[in-house]
Amino acid sequence: MGEYDICFCGDLYAEEPSKLSIGESLKALFKRCKLRVANLETPIVIDPLAKPMNKYSALKTTPDVLKFLKQMQTSAVSLANNHIMDYGPKSAEDTARLLRQELIKCYGYGQTIDEAYQPATVEVRGVKVGLVGVTTTFAPEALVKKNKPGVAGLTVITKINIDPREVLEEPAAPYIVGGEVLKEDLDLLRRAIKESKRDNDFVAAQIHWGAGLSPYNEVVLDYVKGLGEFLVDVGCDIVIGGHPHTIQPVNVYKGKFVTYSLGNFIFHPIMGPMENKGMILAKNLGEPGADLYFVEQIENEVELLDDVSQNPKLAYFKYQSEKNGVHLLDEGSHFSVKVS
Repeated sequence: MGEYDICFCGDLYAEEPSKLSIGESLKALFKRCKLRVANLETPIVIDPLAKPMNKYSALKTTPDVLKFLKQMQTSAVSLANNHIMDYGPKSAEDTARLLRQELIKCYGYGQTIDEAYQPATVEVRGVKVGLVGVTTTFAPEALVKKNKPGVAGLTVITKINIDPREVLEEPAAPYIVGGEVLKEDLDLLRRAIKESKRDNDFVAAQIHWGAGLSPYNEVVLDYVKGLGEFLVDVGCDIVIGGHPHTIQPVNVYKGKFVTYSLGNFIFHPIMGPMENKGMILAKNLGEPGADLYFVEQIENEVELLDDVSQNPKLAYFKYQSEKNGVHLLDEGSHFSVKVS
Protein backbone atom coordinates (compact mmCIF):
# COMPACT_ATOMS: atom_id res chain seq x y z
CA MET A 1 0.00 0.00 0.00
CA GLY A 2 1.14 3.54 -0.73
CA GLU A 3 2.45 6.29 1.50
CA TYR A 4 0.78 9.54 2.53
CA ASP A 5 2.16 13.01 3.06
CA ILE A 6 -0.06 13.81 6.04
CA CYS A 7 -2.53 12.06 8.36
CA PHE A 8 -5.00 14.12 10.40
CA CYS A 9 -6.25 12.45 13.60
CA GLY A 10 -9.09 13.53 15.89
CA ASP A 11 -9.29 14.57 19.54
CA LEU A 12 -6.73 13.07 21.92
CA TYR A 13 -7.02 12.91 25.71
CA ALA A 14 -5.82 10.46 28.33
CA GLU A 15 -6.04 10.79 32.09
CA GLU A 16 -3.33 8.13 32.49
CA PRO A 17 -1.42 8.10 29.19
CA SER A 18 1.10 5.51 30.39
CA LYS A 19 -1.69 2.92 30.01
CA LEU A 20 -2.33 3.69 26.33
CA SER A 21 -1.27 1.51 23.44
CA ILE A 22 -1.52 1.61 19.65
CA GLY A 23 -2.60 -1.46 17.68
CA GLU A 24 -0.33 -3.04 15.09
CA SER A 25 -2.47 -2.07 12.08
CA LEU A 26 -2.56 1.55 13.21
CA LYS A 27 1.20 1.55 13.75
CA ALA A 28 1.59 0.31 10.18
CA LEU A 29 -0.59 3.15 8.87
CA PHE A 30 1.40 5.74 10.81
CA LYS A 31 4.62 4.38 9.31
CA ARG A 32 3.15 5.18 5.89
CA CYS A 33 2.37 8.79 6.91
CA LYS A 34 5.19 11.32 6.70
CA LEU A 35 3.36 13.80 8.97
CA ARG A 36 0.89 13.01 11.76
CA VAL A 37 -1.29 15.78 13.22
CA ALA A 38 -3.90 15.73 16.02
CA ASN A 39 -5.83 17.88 18.50
CA LEU A 40 -4.45 17.65 22.05
CA GLU A 41 -7.57 18.06 24.17
CA THR A 42 -5.88 18.56 27.54
CA PRO A 43 -3.17 20.49 29.33
CA ILE A 44 -0.11 18.69 30.66
CA VAL A 45 -0.24 19.62 34.35
CA ILE A 46 3.07 19.48 36.23
CA ASP A 47 2.30 21.97 39.01
CA PRO A 48 0.85 20.05 41.99
CA LEU A 49 -0.83 23.27 43.17
CA ALA A 50 -2.62 23.95 39.88
CA LYS A 51 -6.37 24.44 40.35
CA PRO A 52 -9.03 23.56 37.78
CA MET A 53 -11.13 26.24 36.17
CA ASN A 54 -14.71 26.51 37.39
CA LYS A 55 -16.48 24.63 34.58
CA TYR A 56 -18.52 21.47 34.04
CA SER A 57 -15.53 19.35 32.96
CA ALA A 58 -11.86 20.11 33.57
CA LEU A 59 -9.36 17.72 31.98
CA LYS A 60 -5.67 17.21 32.65
CA THR A 61 -2.93 14.76 31.80
CA THR A 62 0.65 13.98 32.81
CA PRO A 63 3.95 14.33 30.91
CA ASP A 64 3.60 10.64 29.98
CA VAL A 65 1.33 11.82 27.16
CA LEU A 66 4.51 13.02 25.44
CA LYS A 67 5.69 9.40 25.21
CA PHE A 68 2.40 8.44 23.57
CA LEU A 69 2.68 11.32 21.11
CA LYS A 70 6.22 10.24 20.28
CA GLN A 71 5.00 6.66 19.84
CA MET A 72 2.58 8.09 17.26
CA GLN A 73 5.52 10.02 15.79
CA THR A 74 3.35 13.12 16.09
CA SER A 75 4.49 16.08 14.02
CA ALA A 76 2.12 18.75 15.36
CA VAL A 77 -0.92 19.28 17.60
CA SER A 78 -3.54 21.98 17.82
CA LEU A 79 -4.16 23.40 21.29
CA ALA A 80 -7.20 25.40 20.16
CA ASN A 81 -9.96 23.68 22.10
CA ASN A 82 -12.17 24.06 25.17
CA HIS A 83 -9.82 22.19 27.54
CA ILE A 84 -6.23 23.44 27.08
CA MET A 85 -6.87 26.25 29.63
CA ASP A 86 -8.67 24.01 32.15
CA TYR A 87 -5.85 24.40 34.70
CA GLY A 88 -4.99 27.99 33.89
CA PRO A 89 -2.45 29.76 31.67
CA LYS A 90 0.58 28.38 33.54
CA SER A 91 -0.36 24.77 32.74
CA ALA A 92 -1.22 25.71 29.15
CA GLU A 93 2.17 27.38 28.78
CA ASP A 94 3.90 24.36 30.36
CA THR A 95 2.13 22.18 27.78
CA ALA A 96 3.37 24.28 24.86
CA ARG A 97 6.91 24.33 26.27
CA LEU A 98 7.05 20.56 26.83
CA LEU A 99 5.71 19.87 23.33
CA ARG A 100 8.34 22.11 21.75
CA GLN A 101 11.06 20.40 23.76
CA GLU A 102 9.98 17.17 22.06
CA LEU A 103 10.03 18.95 18.66
CA ILE A 104 6.24 18.70 18.34
CA LYS A 105 4.79 21.85 16.78
CA CYS A 106 1.80 23.39 18.57
CA TYR A 107 -0.52 26.28 17.76
CA GLY A 108 -3.91 27.76 18.60
CA TYR A 109 -2.79 28.97 22.06
CA GLY A 110 -0.54 31.90 22.90
CA GLN A 111 0.51 34.66 25.27
CA THR A 112 -0.89 37.26 22.87
CA ILE A 113 -3.54 37.37 20.14
CA ASP A 114 -0.87 37.31 17.44
CA GLU A 115 0.85 34.30 19.00
CA ALA A 116 -2.40 32.36 19.46
CA TYR A 117 -3.34 32.86 15.81
CA GLN A 118 0.21 32.26 14.57
CA PRO A 119 0.24 29.32 12.13
CA ALA A 120 2.76 26.52 12.56
CA THR A 121 4.67 25.27 9.52
CA VAL A 122 5.66 21.67 8.83
CA GLU A 123 7.33 20.47 5.66
CA VAL A 124 7.05 17.32 3.57
CA ARG A 125 8.76 16.61 0.25
CA GLY A 126 9.70 20.27 -0.01
CA VAL A 127 6.07 21.39 0.42
CA LYS A 128 5.39 23.80 3.29
CA VAL A 129 2.17 23.09 5.17
CA GLY A 130 0.66 25.85 7.31
CA LEU A 131 -1.41 24.70 10.30
CA VAL A 132 -3.90 27.10 11.88
CA GLY A 133 -5.81 26.19 15.06
CA VAL A 134 -8.99 27.96 16.22
CA THR A 135 -11.96 27.12 18.44
CA THR A 136 -15.55 28.30 18.79
CA THR A 137 -15.92 26.42 22.10
CA PHE A 138 -14.24 27.89 25.18
CA ALA A 139 -14.90 29.21 28.67
CA PRO A 140 -14.77 33.04 28.81
CA GLU A 141 -11.57 32.98 30.91
CA ALA A 142 -9.81 30.86 28.28
CA LEU A 143 -10.05 33.35 25.39
CA VAL A 144 -6.80 35.09 24.41
CA LYS A 145 -6.93 38.87 24.73
CA LYS A 146 -4.57 41.78 24.13
CA ASN A 147 -2.75 41.36 27.44
CA LYS A 148 -3.92 37.88 28.52
CA PRO A 149 -2.85 34.42 27.31
CA GLY A 150 -5.42 32.01 25.97
CA VAL A 151 -6.83 30.18 22.97
CA ALA A 152 -7.47 31.51 19.48
CA GLY A 153 -11.22 31.70 19.93
CA LEU A 154 -14.05 32.69 17.62
CA THR A 155 -17.01 34.06 19.57
CA VAL A 156 -20.31 32.67 18.30
CA ILE A 157 -23.42 34.66 19.16
CA THR A 158 -26.30 32.26 19.84
CA LYS A 159 -29.58 33.40 18.32
CA ILE A 160 -33.12 32.15 18.88
CA ASN A 161 -35.35 32.42 15.82
CA ILE A 162 -38.97 32.22 16.95
CA ASP A 163 -42.07 31.99 14.80
CA PRO A 164 -44.90 32.39 17.37
CA ARG A 165 -47.15 29.96 15.50
CA GLU A 166 -44.49 27.37 14.74
CA VAL A 167 -43.29 27.07 18.34
CA LEU A 168 -46.79 25.98 19.31
CA GLU A 169 -46.68 23.16 16.75
CA GLU A 170 -43.05 22.27 17.50
CA PRO A 171 -42.44 23.32 21.12
CA ALA A 172 -38.82 23.27 22.35
CA ALA A 173 -37.51 22.23 18.92
CA PRO A 174 -33.70 22.59 18.87
CA TYR A 175 -33.61 23.88 15.29
CA ILE A 176 -34.81 27.34 16.36
CA VAL A 177 -31.29 27.95 17.70
CA GLY A 178 -28.74 29.49 15.34
CA GLY A 179 -25.28 31.00 15.60
CA GLU A 180 -23.22 33.76 14.05
CA VAL A 181 -19.47 34.38 14.45
CA LEU A 182 -18.46 37.90 15.47
CA LYS A 183 -17.17 39.89 12.49
CA GLU A 184 -14.03 41.06 14.31
CA ASP A 185 -13.13 37.44 15.08
CA LEU A 186 -13.67 36.48 11.44
CA ASP A 187 -11.33 39.33 10.50
CA LEU A 188 -8.63 37.89 12.80
CA LEU A 189 -9.13 34.46 11.29
CA ARG A 190 -9.04 35.81 7.73
CA ARG A 191 -5.75 37.55 8.47
CA ALA A 192 -4.22 34.39 9.99
CA ILE A 193 -5.22 32.27 6.99
CA LYS A 194 -3.93 34.82 4.48
CA GLU A 195 -0.61 35.12 6.35
CA SER A 196 -0.29 31.35 6.36
CA LYS A 197 -1.18 31.21 2.67
CA ARG A 198 1.55 33.75 1.93
CA ASP A 199 4.23 31.74 3.72
CA ASN A 200 3.14 28.17 2.86
CA ASP A 201 2.15 26.05 -0.12
CA PHE A 202 -0.79 24.31 1.58
CA VAL A 203 -2.94 25.57 4.47
CA ALA A 204 -4.95 23.38 6.87
CA ALA A 205 -7.35 24.80 9.45
CA GLN A 206 -8.04 22.67 12.52
CA ILE A 207 -11.17 23.98 14.15
CA HIS A 208 -12.99 22.99 17.33
CA TRP A 209 -16.71 23.64 16.78
CA GLY A 210 -20.25 22.35 17.00
CA ALA A 211 -22.01 20.53 19.83
CA GLY A 212 -20.21 18.02 22.01
CA LEU A 213 -23.09 16.37 23.86
CA SER A 214 -25.26 13.50 22.61
CA PRO A 215 -27.62 13.41 20.76
CA TYR A 216 -27.00 16.93 19.40
CA ASN A 217 -23.41 16.06 18.46
CA GLU A 218 -24.78 14.03 15.54
CA VAL A 219 -25.97 17.24 13.86
CA VAL A 220 -23.72 19.50 11.77
CA LEU A 221 -24.84 22.93 12.98
CA ASP A 222 -25.65 25.63 10.43
CA TYR A 223 -22.96 28.01 11.67
CA VAL A 224 -20.43 25.18 11.31
CA LYS A 225 -21.36 24.69 7.66
CA GLY A 226 -21.06 28.41 6.99
CA LEU A 227 -17.75 28.73 8.82
CA GLY A 228 -16.32 25.79 6.89
CA GLU A 229 -17.15 27.54 3.63
CA PHE A 230 -15.68 30.80 4.94
CA LEU A 231 -12.38 29.05 5.71
CA VAL A 232 -12.14 27.73 2.17
CA ASP A 233 -13.13 31.11 0.71
CA VAL A 234 -10.29 32.89 2.54
CA GLY A 235 -7.66 30.39 1.44
CA CYS A 236 -7.73 27.07 3.33
CA ASP A 237 -6.90 23.97 1.32
CA ILE A 238 -8.53 21.66 3.88
CA VAL A 239 -10.69 22.10 6.99
CA ILE A 240 -10.36 19.59 9.84
CA GLY A 241 -13.14 19.72 12.44
CA GLY A 242 -13.35 18.34 15.95
CA HIS A 243 -15.15 18.60 19.33
CA PRO A 244 -18.41 16.63 18.77
CA HIS A 245 -16.73 13.39 20.00
CA THR A 246 -18.38 11.50 17.16
CA ILE A 247 -17.72 11.09 13.45
CA GLN A 248 -19.65 13.52 11.28
CA PRO A 249 -19.94 13.44 7.47
CA VAL A 250 -17.40 14.99 5.13
CA ASN A 251 -18.12 17.61 2.52
CA VAL A 252 -16.29 19.05 -0.47
CA TYR A 253 -16.64 22.80 -1.11
CA LYS A 254 -15.01 24.38 -4.15
CA GLY A 255 -12.86 21.27 -4.51
CA LYS A 256 -11.60 21.40 -0.89
CA PHE A 257 -12.30 18.92 1.91
CA VAL A 258 -14.35 20.07 4.89
CA THR A 259 -14.43 17.39 7.59
CA TYR A 260 -16.99 18.44 10.18
CA SER A 261 -15.71 16.08 12.88
CA LEU A 262 -13.03 13.40 12.95
CA GLY A 263 -14.39 12.21 16.30
CA ASN A 264 -12.09 10.90 19.00
CA PHE A 265 -8.69 9.51 18.16
CA ILE A 266 -8.48 8.36 21.76
CA PHE A 267 -10.37 9.61 24.81
CA HIS A 268 -9.38 7.59 27.86
CA PRO A 269 -11.32 6.80 29.92
CA ILE A 270 -14.42 7.00 27.71
CA MET A 271 -16.98 9.14 29.52
CA GLY A 272 -20.70 8.37 29.37
CA PRO A 273 -22.16 7.94 25.88
CA MET A 274 -19.04 9.34 24.22
CA GLU A 275 -18.16 7.54 21.00
CA ASN A 276 -15.18 5.19 20.89
CA LYS A 277 -14.69 5.59 17.14
CA GLY A 278 -12.77 8.18 15.17
CA MET A 279 -11.56 8.96 11.69
CA ILE A 280 -8.11 9.55 10.22
CA LEU A 281 -7.89 11.54 7.00
CA ALA A 282 -4.80 10.47 5.02
CA LYS A 283 -3.76 12.64 2.10
CA ASN A 284 -1.07 13.33 -0.47
CA LEU A 285 -0.69 17.05 -0.99
CA GLY A 286 -0.32 16.91 -4.75
CA GLU A 287 -3.55 14.96 -5.21
CA PRO A 288 -7.12 16.27 -4.80
CA GLY A 289 -8.56 13.16 -3.09
CA ALA A 290 -7.97 11.50 0.27
CA ASP A 291 -8.42 8.19 2.09
CA LEU A 292 -10.54 7.89 5.23
CA TYR A 293 -9.51 5.32 7.85
CA PHE A 294 -11.36 4.61 11.07
CA VAL A 295 -10.13 3.75 14.55
CA GLU A 296 -11.83 2.15 17.51
CA GLN A 297 -10.85 2.45 21.15
CA ILE A 298 -11.23 -0.71 23.20
CA GLU A 299 -10.36 0.13 26.80
CA ASN A 300 -6.82 1.56 26.59
CA GLU A 301 -5.92 0.54 23.02
CA VAL A 302 -6.71 2.33 19.78
CA GLU A 303 -6.68 0.26 16.60
CA LEU A 304 -7.82 0.50 12.98
CA LEU A 305 -11.16 -0.96 11.99
CA ASP A 306 -10.40 -3.55 9.33
CA ASP A 307 -13.70 -3.69 7.39
CA VAL A 308 -15.56 -0.42 7.01
CA SER A 309 -18.39 -1.94 4.97
CA GLN A 310 -19.57 -4.12 7.87
CA ASN A 311 -19.98 -1.29 10.39
CA PRO A 312 -23.47 0.28 10.69
CA LYS A 313 -22.06 3.55 12.06
CA LEU A 314 -19.76 3.90 9.05
CA ALA A 315 -22.51 2.92 6.63
CA TYR A 316 -24.53 5.85 7.96
CA PHE A 317 -21.45 8.11 7.71
CA LYS A 318 -21.10 7.09 4.06
CA TYR A 319 -24.79 7.76 3.41
CA GLN A 320 -24.62 11.22 5.04
CA SER A 321 -21.44 12.16 3.17
CA GLU A 322 -22.93 11.09 -0.15
CA LYS A 323 -25.99 13.25 0.61
CA ASN A 324 -23.45 16.11 0.58
CA GLY A 325 -22.44 15.05 -2.92
CA VAL A 326 -19.21 13.32 -1.85
CA HIS A 327 -18.72 9.86 -3.37
CA LEU A 328 -16.96 7.39 -1.05
CA LEU A 329 -15.45 4.29 -2.64
CA ASP A 330 -15.39 1.30 -0.28
CA GLU A 331 -11.84 -0.11 -0.33
CA GLY A 332 -12.50 -2.63 2.46
CA SER A 333 -10.07 -1.19 5.01
CA HIS A 334 -11.02 2.44 4.27
CA PHE A 335 -13.06 4.78 2.11
CA SER A 336 -11.38 6.50 -0.80
CA VAL A 337 -12.64 9.93 -1.86
CA LYS A 338 -12.04 11.28 -5.34
CA VAL A 339 -12.36 15.03 -5.88
CA SER A 340 -12.56 16.39 -9.40
